[in-house]
Amino acid sequence: MVEHQQDNIYITKVLEGDRNAFAYLVDKYKTMVYSLALRLMKDREEAEEISQDAFIKAYQSLASFRGKAKFSSWLYRIVYNTAISKLRQQPAGRVSLDESDIADTLYIESKQNYDTLSAGERKKYLEKALDSLDMDEKMLVILYYYEERDLDEIATIAGLTKTNTKVKLFRARKKMLVVLQSYLKEETYNLL
Repeated sequence: MVEHQQDNIYITKVLEGDRNAFAYLVDKYKTMVYSLALRLMKDREEAEEISQDAFIKAYQSLASFRGKAKFSSWLYRIVYNTAISKLRQQPAGRVSLDESDIADTLYIESKQNYDTLSAGERKKYLEKALDSLDMDEKMLVILYYYEERDLDEIATIAGLTKTNTKVKLFRARKKMLVVLQSYLKEETYNLL
């Protein structure tokens, strides 16, 4: 709560005309913003651009921040929306997956294959599976597993209800499982 109050002090200073007070917020959240942008964009230059754009947008629209959510959640949403806008301008190459393709036997087989992989190989396959998701699903997975945000905060960031967030996160994990199963099956066949 103290952190939330400290952010509000600097936000008030900025709104009262102290432009330098925004530097505190940038310094505090620059790593968080950049790491999220990098995970979403997969390119350092684009992540830097998204980060800069997000901070500019946050500064310009700071007066619309109502304090109902934490400043970090509000800023996450700006980063998310900025990244989505940028990605929509790029050609899509996402894999469409049908939820009904998940079977328990494939899960067990994939789990056994996955357990035999090194940590580096696991990371590589998880990144591939994450990249196969559409932007909204990817964002939910990143916020929940990588950024360790709770469901209430993710719902606020994504503009969803908590229930809808749970459902979308569940579906995203199922899609990732299908992709992992596919990659692991290919890897097994390549070894034989």
